[in-house]
Amino acid sequence: MNFDRFVEEQLRKAREEGKFDNLRGHGQPLHTDENPFEDPAWRMANDMLKKNGFRPDWLEDDVAIRNDAAQARQALVRSRDWRAAQLDALGERRDAAAIEQRLFVDDEWRLAQARFRAKLTDLNKAIFTLNLKVPSASLQRLKFNIEQELQKLL
Repeated sequence: MNFDRFVEEQLRKAREEGKFDNLRGHGQPLHTDENPFEDPAWRMANDMLKKNGFRPDWLEDDVAIRNDAAQARQALVRSRDWRAAQLDALGERRDAAAIEQRLFVDDEWRLAQARFRAKLTDLNKAIFTLNLKVPSASLQRLKFNIEQELQKLL
């Protein structure tokens, strides 16, 4: 049995048996504002920065990488959907105009994939730089596996 499945099964049984019903704080929101691992010497400074909308430089970089990756994925998905619509519209036509249109669509699709690969290559370089900035190894990001990302979107 898969470990994740085993854990899920144990949690489901405990829920059914009501073992989670009378826990301290049941039904109340979690307080995630305080970081129990935060250095007390930095707590006040971090709190002031947070309340005034400031984030550390490395966190801004991480957010930008995530946003850029999402935009690159969306662009590839739009191109994929456009290609499918164009090919569907051409149907089984084999005339010269249809052949020319298919060639154009295929060229555009190759360009879209090349742009996606180039963007993720740039983002991998940004991730390398980000990983040098983060304060803890646990906050480092894995680089994108470009071919895996492509396969997920295709």
